Amino acid sequence: MPQHRIEIVKISPCIIPESVSYRRVPPRPAHLQPDDYNDKFDFSTLSFDTFFSENKIVFSGPPLYGLEKLIEQGSFQLDHQDYSKNVAVTHFDRLQANHIQNIDQQPNELTWTYEDLTIHTTINDNFLNEFKDKKVLFTLSKNNKFEWIYDWILFYKKYHDIDTVLFYDNNSDNYTLDELKTYLLEKDINVDVYLVPWNFKYGPQGGIYSGKGKTPWDSDYCQYGMFEHAKHRFLKYSAGVINADIDELIITPNNESIFKLLAGHQGLLYPGYWIQSIALDPNQETRFYNYAYRSKADQHTDNKWCINPSKIDDQIQWKVHSIRKTTLKSIKGVYYAHFKAINYNWKTQRI
Repeated sequence: MPQHRIEIVKISPCIIPESVSYRRVPPRPAHLQPDDYNDKFDFSTLSFDTFFSENKIVFSGPPLYGLEKLIEQGSFQLDHQDYSKNVAVTHFDRLQANHIQNIDQQPNELTWTYEDLTIHTTINDNFLNEFKDKKVLFTLSKNNKFEWIYDWILFYKKYHDIDTVLFYDNNSDNYTLDELKTYLLEKDINVDVYLVPWNFKYGPQGGIYSGKGKTPWDSDYCQYGMFEHAKHRFLKYSAGVINADIDELIITPNNESIFKLLAGHQGLLYPGYWIQSIALDPNQETRFYNYAYRSKADQHTDNKWCINPSKIDDQIQWKVHSIRKTTLKSIKGVYYAHFKAINYNWKTQRI
């Protein structure tokens, strides 16, 4: 029997059905919206999941933008008991954190009602105990090849001593999570892996990726919701959390574990360097070990982080390249190698 646990985690989102006319209002002016903006925008997700965590029900989601009355005037029942007065809302960047407070025992079902809209959703448990004191590798992924995922996990196990992976899958259509689970079980990697089906629209990009020049980053809710979800359902008491994409490998001086360097700090912040798509052996397959060249002229501007969540207030928002209101430590010689060749359907052409 394998010595590791690989589990597909159930989530229970609240989504407005197509039969009801309520829809989120896009925050971006029409003249700044690319042609595919409406196809990529999430008009109907109210919450990404519904779960019990430390005497509250968490059902956070994208900013409501025109749907505020659904919370302000809505009815919230837990197992047929009214808790509408216990709803608390906190607004973050591209995220609305919603909680029903002062809940002593975990209920089974949330019923959210507003006028002709009624949503019933199962209330899930949290995994805080399973992740307590764990060293976690954490990502959002779509359609990455199984061998890349496998190599990525093995690298972080060998060089950074991770013991748990939290893997959010964003609408992959090249495989199912059951197929990925089977593959990883057969590999027997001796690392616990939790696979979360995060099947929401990622959202329209901003900046140069929008196709409209310097547009705001205001409509991509999926990853921000994932960070908030991961914090409260899984990671709040972990010993350390690495935020890394599948194509990113953290390099440290003397091959020290990033968690050893993290000791005593709230978190570490480090730059990235592109690894060029020039194969060491053109006859070999596309794997990390076949790429090593770095160009001094190829600048990389985005930082990534590794944090100890127990040292950071859980009301502080985690973002892709920073932690709000938190100064993270920079250590000379620590960076992440960003492999241009390890990609599938990326937003820009990597050559």
